[in-house]
Amino acid sequence: MPVNKKKTITFLFILILLSLLLVGLVYFLFLKKTKSDPTQSSFDSHSEVYWQRLQNRPEVLLGPGYPSDLRDFLETLRGKESYLWKGDREKTYTYLLETYPDERGHVLYAVYVAFMNWKEKTLEVEQTEGLTSYEKLTAVNRLSEEIFPLVIRSILFPKHPTTPPVLLLSFLEDYVQKNPYSYSRERKRIFLRKKEELYQTEKWEIQAWESPMFFRQVVELIYAREMLEMSEEEKTSYRSAKQEELKVDFWN
Repeated sequence: MPVNKKKTITFLFILILLSLLLVGLVYFLFLKKTKSDPTQSSFDSHSEVYWQRLQNRPEVLLGPGYPSDLRDFLETLRGKESYLWKGDREKTYTYLLETYPDERGHVLYAVYVAFMNWKEKTLEVEQTEGLTSYEKLTAVNRLSEEIFPLVIRSILFPKHPTTPPVLLLSFLEDYVQKNPYSYSRERKRIFLRKKEELYQTEKWEIQAWESPMFFRQVVELIYAREMLEMSEEEKTSYRSAKQEELKVDFWN
């Protein structure tokens, strides 16, 4: 084979290889990033402008003429789109503009598209195998933070004192599952530290929502090893004592 022809083939091979590497780089840096970014699917051609405006003035949703219960309004609208309009988003858009024939129709549609994006991404998380309940909860919370501005998030997902105990119990279950050989002293320390982090300055209000079942589950998770060989009668008294101990330790 002539030397020049061999050099040409080598050059073409290197050129093709570099092209493939470049395509791969573009995919990972741009396309894949876009695909995994939940904010990229929070608007469509009808809602993009209004959704961008809402980033700077989300408080407009608290003004007159807007639904007092926005979350319920969006859920009802989702039901109509699914069952009445067979999933036709254009009919949802038309309905909102006819019902709110001013800026409100556009604004509500923009919020609806973002809300449906959140619902879709949340479902994906919940159906992901291999994630613990705590990992799913934190992933869903992270999605809401990424998709919605703070004001809209507080309207759609208002804080409730039952939320921290649910998250705390889920956290403890996750820790025990991942650290099955940990000692109760370590589990208790981790639990109290996380409780302090979640309850912050609302300790009294949140504690009022801690149910007896909550403490029962906490004690059984922390002291599972100690209770393993106990009779039911022994477990009852032991559980009661440990519940009171946990309450005292938290305030100390």
